[in-house]
Amino acid sequence: MRKILLTTVIVCCNLFLYAQFNLSGCVENLPKGETLTINIPFTFGYLESGNQPLAVNKDGSFAISLPLDKEKIGYLRWGNHQAFLWMKPGSSLFVALDGTTGGIAFAGSTASNNRLLHELKLNDAPRFYREDKRVDANEMQDSVIRPYTVHLVAKTAKIDSSQLNAREKEFLKTELHYHFLVYLDLYVRTANWSTNVWNTFILDAMKEEKPKSQSYLRGPMYDAFIDTYLGFLETRAFANRDDPARFTALLDSIYGIGSLDSLTTVYENKGKAYMNWLVVKRAFDAATSEEYLAKQIQAIYEEGHLSEADRLLDVFRSSFHNSNYLDTLTSKRTMLIERMEKPNDQIVIPADYRTFSSIKTFIQQFKGKVVYLDIWGTWCGPCKIELRYVPQLKERFKEKGVVFVYLDMDDDNKDARWREYIQANGITGVHLRKDPADIQPIWNELLPNDKNLHGRYPSFFLFDKNGNLVNGFIKRPSEKEALYSQLENYLRSQ
Repeated sequence: MRKILLTTVIVCCNLFLYAQFNLSGCVENLPKGETLTINIPFTFGYLESGNQPLAVNKDGSFAISLPLDKEKIGYLRWGNHQAFLWMKPGSSLFVALDGTTGGIAFAGSTASNNRLLHELKLNDAPRFYREDKRVDANEMQDSVIRPYTVHLVAKTAKIDSSQLNAREKEFLKTELHYHFLVYLDLYVRTANWSTNVWNTFILDAMKEEKPKSQSYLRGPMYDAFIDTYLGFLETRAFANRDDPARFTALLDSIYGIGSLDSLTTVYENKGKAYMNWLVVKRAFDAATSEEYLAKQIQAIYEEGHLSEADRLLDVFRSSFHNSNYLDTLTSKRTMLIERMEKPNDQIVIPADYRTFSSIKTFIQQFKGKVVYLDIWGTWCGPCKIELRYVPQLKERFKEKGVVFVYLDMDDDNKDARWREYIQANGITGVHLRKDPADIQPIWNELLPNDKNLHGRYPSFFLFDKNGNLVNGFIKRPSEKEALYSQLENYLRSQ
């Protein structure tokens, strides 16, 4: 009996040691205030909740053991620099980092994998995309595709000559392929081409692509490729809008919904993430479909959109009732509900939040204080990114006489979504909302002589202590010290 117990303990210990990833290293020249962070994907691809700060000792050394049940490509960030990390259960990796140059060196059992992954520069945009100039469609072969192919051949040869096994080599080659497709698509969509020209180009470039991953491991470029492929399918459908029969057939094959009106209703009721999943589950394999939906639910709970995430979680439970991701998603939901149930009397939604007619008149009640106005929307990704910098901004000007006013632009049927978001994220301040039609007079008030800037989200405005609108460009929260300086100037003035 004792022998059996001892064997069981040994097996359990070995399983525990195998199901973790050991990272250690040293960092030098890390700028003051910057951090060292590792991100382990929930499924595959990046989610902010996966960020884990690493404690750095005075001599710059660090070490951590992280739970890892399967092979993944993670993210390491030091200061303003980032690298992909090839992580395997039961493996160890040592990294030497430079916070000034962004240099990184590897040692340990997965050093060769990580060294080659880093040398392929998958974390960087290719040269053709970084260039400001966008060539015409008829120049793409000579100016973009053929030169890139030369680099691709050289990188493929480097992979083939490495000591990696066949599966690992295939993974890197597929990531290179997806890297090119993703940035080619972005290049075309940011070129000054007519809609018909870029539609034709994208449809031709993507028509032979197979959505199912061609590798045993799903990496960050495959994650980006999924969005690219969804865009391709949407382009293919709407490029045929003038042919009703063909358009209906394509909508049905892509979404499982043949009517544009029905598709619009589904979008309004269930959101973009659900629409995307309808496409993924029809176009991709079951494993990708499960992991994609799990990631979307996790991300939406993180953002604070409880109702939308709950609808998706119900879909997930019915589609993948034995999924290993269910416990984590349920736990994320519970944490969000607890966060939202905490009372916060510093979140103010006035009675006339929807019916006020003049923003300048509304601001007059705060005379004697400087007012920082943020015009945003719950649908606006850049707006939400800026909101991440607001807690630091508010801490800087705590009790200094700055009032924060937020004007959201959302349809009336998104009122509950808006309220959920500000409560879940603890966005203290005064909150107003207008729909797309009613916000136009507000833009006319704020920017009467520059209609080209109307409808830019997010936009920021400043009112001085006398309630007067400040002319000139007002900085964003992410610009930190530049904005702080602006606010301090108006706080000092009478």
